[in-house]
Parts: sequence; structure tokens; C-alpha cells
Amino acid sequence: MFSNIKERFISAIAPDLPPLPGTGERGSASGSGHHHNAPHQRLRFGGSGGQPMPDKFPYARPPFLQLLTSDELRASADHNVRPIIVPRDINLLPWGTGYAECVNSGKSEWNEDQGAFCRQVLSDPEHKHPDLPYTYFGIFDGHAGYGAALAASHQFHHILHEKLVDCLELLLPRDADATSGGGDGTKLNPTFPHPIYFQRRVTKDELIIGALESAFFNMDSLIAQDSDRYRDAGGCTACVSLFIDGKMYVANAGDSRAVLCQRRATPDRPQTDAHSGIEPDPLEASCYPVPFSADHTPETERERLLNVARLKPHLMGQHYVAMEYAKRPHIKDMGQRILCRQGTMRGWTYKTLTREDLRMPVVNGEGKRSRLLGTLGVTRGFGDHELLAINTGIQIKPFLTPHPDVRQRDLTQVVCISDEDNRDGDYGVLVMATDGLWDVSENEGVSRTVFQTLSKYPTEKHRYTMVAQELVARARGKINDSGHWRLADSKAAATVDDISVIVIPVSQYYKEHVEWTQNYKRDLEHRRRQAQANMAQEAVNVLNGVIAEEAHVVEEEEEGEVVVHEARTSQKQSEKQHQVEEAVDENLVVHLTPSLEQVQLNDTDLAASDIGKEKDTDKDKDVSTTRQHSQPSLQKGRKGKGKH
Repeated sequence: MFSNIKERFISAIAPDLPPLPGTGERGSASGSGHHHNAPHQRLRFGGSGGQPMPDKFPYARPPFLQLLTSDELRASADHNVRPIIVPRDINLLPWGTGYAECVNSGKSEWNEDQGAFCRQVLSDPEHKHPDLPYTYFGIFDGHAGYGAALAASHQFHHILHEKLVDCLELLLPRDADATSGGGDGTKLNPTFPHPIYFQRRVTKDELIIGALESAFFNMDSLIAQDSDRYRDAGGCTACVSLFIDGKMYVANAGDSRAVLCQRRATPDRPQTDAHSGIEPDPLEASCYPVPFSADHTPETERERLLNVARLKPHLMGQHYVAMEYAKRPHIKDMGQRILCRQGTMRGWTYKTLTREDLRMPVVNGEGKRSRLLGTLGVTRGFGDHELLAINTGIQIKPFLTPHPDVRQRDLTQVVCISDEDNRDGDYGVLVMATDGLWDVSENEGVSRTVFQTLSKYPTEKHRYTMVAQELVARARGKINDSGHWRLADSKAAATVDDISVIVIPVSQYYKEHVEWTQNYKRDLEHRRRQAQANMAQEAVNVLNGVIAEEAHVVEEEEEGEVVVHEARTSQKQSEKQHQVEEAVDENLVVHLTPSLEQVQLNDTDLAASDIGKEKDTDKDKDVSTTRQHSQPSLQKGRKGKGKH
């Protein structure tokens, strides 16, 4: 019951707020909520019940705005108030980047613009090189629905990351000074690119630009694949900036625009107008814009579109002609000569008007009012796979392309004087916005507004958010008593389209890049020292191994000599022992024989024989004592023989 009361209360105070997509509150007259303003767009149904296909992503505003409830979403889409929405927490965006948006004045039911950002790191899986961080911003302007812009905001950065990972080995920073690698023997600075890999030189800039271009094509292909499972997403333009390795890349497809606003540090003092007596503002005189994208409209791409139609006439059917006329031909001019040009012609020529020339031109109108096949006002971007031309039913997609125009700037080459407080002016402030801003604003006026607002908030942390809010407020204008939105300064008609603006302080990124570079150099120095220490330790280990091996060999040789010496000594000792034993045996035989003969002597000779025996015994003791000290084994031998 509380929710019903809340719905009635909101309807009472804001009766024109639309219901959220997917809530089933759409009126039957509108059909699909994001197709009711495109009657030429086919509503695709699926399933046996003929129910509309679901959206791939539920409608939401950019996550960093933190519009989480349905009430906040409906309030942001109030066409009568057109509130300017800014992030609640500016810390969610890096470097204090500013963002602001507001819904259209009734052109479409919902705000079909989307913004996105992502911070990622390219890491070496083998950890041989330092990580390479990068930051991406994207802004997408949807038409014929919000589906394509919403899908791009959710998926494009994932596709871009995969493309950068594909060339990861050639993008990671390397040591430009070292001539040899680390302890594993790999080189840290191979020639980039190595001749063995390429037949021609390929730079890092070309690799990054190629990653952006291929990511645009893959995103468009993904939307086409989803058309069989999800409701037709319509189409969108895409403007993307990539900050990586100290450089800024901007890729654009469509009529969104990126402008780098800069300011001269020491401008010349402007001349005073003698008639008016008013001295021009020096700040205004020193500001200047640098375009970083080109609008892709039927007017600017007329040559390419006519050439496609000329080479593939079947794409036009019987309804269009691949010609451009200086004057719109009429049936009354049949048979007369008329100025025209075809395809890629830069000059004009005459031809006789025929009935085929009365068909509708592939490109008609001029400037922002130019249309492709009388239907679409942009010629590059994502989606539009189901878009058909008004009244003819001819497919428009073959004339469209997702191919972006990519421009770059090397921020390491920017000269910034540290004594002068002009970092924003030297490096510039990048303003990315949908055509809702550029329809009523010139590049020069946007540049002046940027630096005028920054001068009002010189130290505030939210100064870039204030710049984005000011740009949106000026383009939106104010509503008058008649209910029309008018510009505040000129009373001219304000934009009726959605407005989304991203303001990026490039100097803040470069400051972060310098810090990363210092850490990167310290990391390389640490790696170099570690490699040298590993090499020195390996050399010491090798040397110790050689010394130990030599010592082992010497020890084995010495042990061999000792064994041989001991063998020879034992052989000599055994020979001497054998000789001594033979001599002892002979002596025993010689001494025993007289003693046995003396046993048979008479008693008269007993005393003399006893004296002789004592003398012989003393001699045997002396010999026995000498033999015990020199040959212990002889005692055993003598005892054994004595027993016998």
C-alpha cells in the first residue's frame, strides 16, 4: 500500500514522469518504450506468445551517478524540469574528472546518452616486465532507443582490454638501457619490433590505434549477434578516449565530439577597441580549442556514401540515385542540362536530366539537417542493424560503418614551465560531449567557458564538475513562459536533445604518469641489481663448484698414492718377515742339536754343561727380546715350533 501511495504522490507532483522500462506500465499506443519515436523502426517479437524480446541490459544511468532507485531514475527523466545530474561522489571518477547530464525536452522518452569509464592494468603473465596501467572514458549517444548505447557502456571496455592484451608483449615497457637480460638469460630490450617478427616497422601507436579500431568493429558485431535474442537496440554514436603510456588517444564514430581546450601561458596584451573603448578579456583572448574528432554526418561523408552507392547500386533499389545536384531536379526540367557530380568527383559537370535523376538522392539536405536515405543523420557508430529507410524499407546499415577516426597526442612532448601556473592550459582540458552540446555551442565558446569557470574555482576539488555543469546549463538554456527552452545569452532556441559532458583534466593524468614512470624506473633498477646479484652469485657458485671439484680430484690422487705406497710397504715387510722366519728356523735347529747331544754326557761333565747351557740361554733371550720389538708375529711362530 505504501508503494501505491508513493506512486500517486509522484504522479501528482510530476505527472509527466515516464514509467521505468520493463515495468509493464507502457501504454498500448507507444508499443515499445524506446521505439515510439521511430515509426520506421521495426519492433521485433519473439516466442510463441508474440511477446516483445527482452532488453539485454536494464535501463540505468551511468553507475558513477549513483541513481539507484526507480524514483531517482524517473526524476532524472523529467522533460519539464530537465534537471542537471552530476555525480554525488566526485572521487568515483579519476583525477577529479567532471561529468554532467540532462534529459531532452521531449524528443525521446528516456535519456538515451550513456557515459562510462574504466581503469585497468596490462600485466605480464611471466612477470618479466612492469605492469602498464591505462584509463578509458567513453560517451555514447543513442538513437531509436537506448539499447545500443547501454550495451556499449557495459561491454566496450572489456572488448578494448582484450584487444590490448593481444599485443601485450609489444606494449609493455622495457628497459631501454640494458643490453642484456636478467638472471634467466632473456633480453629486457629487444629491438622493437624485432625484424624476425615483422617485414615492416610497426610502432606502439599503430598497435594501440589498431586495438581501438578493431574494438569498434567487434562491438558492432556483438550488437548484431544479440539481435536474435534481445530486442532491437537501435544505434548509437561513440566517442572514446584512452590514456596509456603517457599518451592520449581519442577515437570517434558519429557526431559526438572531443575538443582539447588550451590556454596560452603568456598571451600578448590585446589591442583596445578604439570605437567601443572596451578592453577584451585577456583570459578569453588566450583560450583556443584543438579539435580531436570530426563529425561523421551525411554532409561530411557525402563522398564516401555516394561512392558506396555507385559501386553497389543494388543497395539503392529503385528508389535512390548516387548523384549530387547543384539544384534539386524537377519533372519540368526533363531533357535539360543540369550540374551534378557522382561518387568521388570533386568538381562539377553537366548532364542531361533523365527520369532516373528524379529519384531521391542518397544524401539530401545540408549541415546538421542532412540525412542518409532521408532517414538517419549520422553515418558511423554502433547498431542500426534493423533500421529501414522511411517510406522505402531499404536497409541503411550497408551504408554505415563503425570505423572510428583516431587521433593522438604525446603528452611527454608537452612543454610546461613549472614557474607558471598553467598546467591545465599547457596540457589542456579534454571535453567530450554528445551532439546535444555541440548543436548550440561552438568549440571556441566551450573553451572560454572551461577556463572562465576554472578561474572562478582555482582550488576546489570539484572544479571540473562545475565546468561540466556550466556547459550543460548553457546548452540547455532556460524555459520561457511559453514552455520553450531558450539560450540565456542570445534568446535563440536551446537544444532539445539529451546532453552529456565529460571534462577530463589531462594534466592530472600526466602527473600520475610521471609518478608511475618513477616507480617503473625504480623497479627496473631493482630488477637490474637483482639480475646482477644473481649473476654474481651464480659466478661464485660456479667458482666454488670448480674449486671443490679440483680439490676432490687432488684428494683422490693423493689417496691413490697412499694406497700404492701402503701396498708396496706391506709387500716388502712380508718379504722381510719371511726371510727372518727362515733364519730363526735355521738357528733353532742349530742350537737344539747340541743340547740334545749333551743330555747323554756323564755326571762329571754336568757342571761344565750347565755353564754352557746358561750361556746359550742368555744368547737366546737376547735374540728373543730383539725379535719381539721388531716382529710380534715371530714370537707366535717360534712358540709354535718350540712346542714341536
